[in-house]
Amino acid sequence: MEYELKPAVIKDGVKYKVIRITDIALHTAKKTPTPLVGKKIQKAFEDNKPDRIYSHFDDNAVLDDRTLVISLIKNDPDLIRMIKEEEAKGYKVLIGLPKEGVPVVFGKDTVEFINSKNGKRILRGIAKKKEEK
Repeated sequence: MEYELKPAVIKDGVKYKVIRITDIALHTAKKTPTPLVGKKIQKAFEDNKPDRIYSHFDDNAVLDDRTLVISLIKNDPDLIRMIKEEEAKGYKVLIGLPKEGVPVVFGKDTVEFINSKNGKRILRGIAKKKEEK
């Protein structure tokens, strides 16, 4: 199945389900990746409530929101299965991204770390390296 991100053309008579990506939060605490993303999204659809999934990024991850979303879809067979099941039920699954891009924010644990003694020490070290260049 080929995936591409482009503006959706909404057609009359077609039923849609939209997965809205609202933000990406960066955490310092080790979060366990969500094991069954498709099931979690399906449950959010059923409950009609927002939810959050957790995923790891490698050190070379590009924080381009479109590339990131495509990589999450391609690398999660459970999500692909859920999309196929929804399409079999007659729904077209769309992924909604904000026009101005997906905001990348610090998680609460990251903010706490940055404000801690060790976090401030690391930030001073980074600033020192920048001054040396």
